[in-house]
Amino acid sequence: MEHHTADLLAVAEQLARERHAGQTDKAGAAYWTHPQRVSQGCTSDEARIAGWLHDLIEDTGTTAEELLTLGFPPDVVAAVQLDTRRADESYMDYIQRIVDACDSQDPAVARAGRIAREVKMSDLRDNMNLDRLPTVTDTDRARVAKYRAAYSVLENSCAPAPGIDATR
Repeated sequence: MEHHTADLLAVAEQLARERHAGQTDKAGAAYWTHPQRVSQGCTSDEARIAGWLHDLIEDTGTTAEELLTLGFPPDVVAAVQLDTRRADESYMDYIQRIVDACDSQDPAVARAGRIAREVKMSDLRDNMNLDRLPTVTDTDRARVAKYRAAYSVLENSCAPAPGIDATR
């Protein structure tokens, strides 16, 4: 994927900027800056691409099929699907679904799970940063407590894949 990484990152960025146009975050900033920060907080190429895309299915009506048609790799699209909370799913069940995928015996599912985990952890780090907000409320603090619990679950999950440095 190396020779396509820059192209895929550019397409992912353009798509996120277009699809999130007009949306704002809790601080009133353009929403696309959130996926930008999530992408920048990831280390693997696949996770950086998925970081740009991680909220598209949930927040814009973009479909997984559309992402595949645009040329995004199946493992990246599967990670975006894992990072999309389902309507009938509690927050911690959603986090557990990522963990379960990461620990799957199916190599393709495990690969998508590892990408999704990296993206979700970057997403949570960004969402826990209250410095962006002009005023911090009790609701914000409660949300961050929920995110910290989820981060801890993700941080302590996913056995290292063969050949992967577990200390990273």
